[in-house]
Amino acid sequence: MIDYSREEKRKHSSASVPYSGYECNIPDYFPSVPMHWHREFELARIRQGKGEFRIDDQIVPVSSGDIVIIKPGSLHSTDKTDSKKLIYDTIVFDEGFLFGNRSERCYTEYLSIYHRDDTKITLPIGPSNALYDTIKKHTDELFDAAALKSGKGDLTVKISLLEIFRLIHDGDILETGHRSEFAAGPIRPAIDYITDNYAEKITVSQLADECHLSKSYFMNLFKKVTGTTVIGYLMQVRIDTACKMLANENMTVSEAALSTGYTNISNFNRQFRLLTGTTPKEYKKRK
Repeated sequence: MIDYSREEKRKHSSASVPYSGYECNIPDYFPSVPMHWHREFELARIRQGKGEFRIDDQIVPVSSGDIVIIKPGSLHSTDKTDSKKLIYDTIVFDEGFLFGNRSERCYTEYLSIYHRDDTKITLPIGPSNALYDTIKKHTDELFDAAALKSGKGDLTVKISLLEIFRLIHDGDILETGHRSEFAAGPIRPAIDYITDNYAEKITVSQLADECHLSKSYFMNLFKKVTGTTVIGYLMQVRIDTACKMLANENMTVSEAALSTGYTNISNFNRQFRLLTGTTPKEYKKRK
């Protein structure tokens, strides 16, 4: 299960295994994936249901079979839409796994384009794309290989990812010269502050000060970028974290509430049910 609650305090990779693979299930594993960012690439394969990825200035509707690739540093979130579940596999990998030495010709002339701010991948990659079948074949191969947890499997993962990037580059999937008015940078200090201090008392004015913005401008920009209000986002992070605590730790409902910043258990229960459709006790029993 993914710990999305912190930017890069979670290690997605190591020197020996520079990637991590996960199965994600909304809402069984967590109610949604709040807006966050990390320094690695991410590739997701949708297995069941319908949902929506928000990636910087893109709102990407997805359904079974679709493939999504997220560039390093992009603010992104995930939620189900009109289906009961959204189930997908994701692999998060360090760029060094693919690119190696940035002075190499294959990087400078070919792969460096994925690090340009004016480059956007057309998403989702779905059946309507002419290269979809080939990209999906390599995507399925890399997830099968990652499950082997072996050096041979790692080699197949790397080969498959390089093939996918080559196909994206050569196909009608990569848009260059993209000019976006999206301004996520100014609110990143607030997102980082919430993920580090969600259990503390946090006010909108305090977060606006962290970003050196006026309160009204900060609130409007935050909603534009994340698709939710500041208080709504804080609630998402707290309840998402509480779900992980109830599922993975020997923790009572009261302890989970207090650990995520709730001093009023009734309020915790109400907000938990609002986001998950069930009570904390019922959720814990299911796990």
